[in-house]
Amino acid sequence: MDLARFLPARDSRLVRWGGHVLLALALAFCVHAIARLGMEEMLAKLSPGAWGIALGIGAAYGIALTLLALGWGGMAAGKPHARCSIAETLMVYAPGVIAKYVPGSVLQYGSRQLLGARFGLAQKAMARASLAEAALHVPIALCAGAIVAGAGPGGLAVLVAVGGFLLALGSSPLVRAIGCQLAFFALFALFAALIAGSALGAAEPSRLAGAFMLAWVAGFLVPVAPGGLGVRESVLLAIAAPLEPAGATLVAFALLTRFASSLGDAGFGLAGYGLLVARRSKRQASS
Repeated sequence: MDLARFLPARDSRLVRWGGHVLLALALAFCVHAIARLGMEEMLAKLSPGAWGIALGIGAAYGIALTLLALGWGGMAAGKPHARCSIAETLMVYAPGVIAKYVPGSVLQYGSRQLLGARFGLAQKAMARASLAEAALHVPIALCAGAIVAGAGPGGLAVLVAVGGFLLALGSSPLVRAIGCQLAFFALFALFAALIAGSALGAAEPSRLAGAFMLAWVAGFLVPVAPGGLGVRESVLLAIAAPLEPAGATLVAFALLTRFASSLGDAGFGLAGYGLLVARRSKRQASS
């Protein structure tokens, strides 16, 4: 159902402008999160190549988030074989990725409920999809972390292949969502390993990536921290210290992974929001 059908024009505009305000607020927190990384000091210590790798991984991470959107969108459609188009799914899912940087980290789910109503998605189906998605995050992220720590990038390639198989041939939205998450978190762990090894020359990049995935889960489970900010880094520094004797490298790893993920979140969210604005402009022009 379209939420605008049940609201007076004035109230509908208020909801829309409220969404603009929330987006601006979330972006402000996102920028604040990146600014808190102490980038001035890190720029003096890290090579341009390291920053270039982090930038590239941030872009790749943003693209990989499409997998999570597809998994959620399939479950939110409400029927076993019903699927939203990729563009519609991104318009509903992506803006909320920025909203998680507002303290509480829960506005991302409210954003989906509001935007999804405009595309005919049922509130209950979306809520169930979000609950299922969150429930899958923890075991699959931990699985990816254990695999990269034990088997390295080769093990992650297998996980991506299994995820792709389930996504392509899964018999239900839940199975396809599991496939999406397996592929996404395998890529996420690989990105962390690339930052540790290629950008920073860490002694054990695969094991450091495994510790990062455990720290990510800790940040995810503490909703009061916007985007897990602070929690993820604190846990990572605590559990990864035995794996990386060079303390400066470990700190740089925490900062660069946060920089890359925040950059990817922002790019992905803005892309979805841009699709929404373009759709609205097209509808206004044709009316």
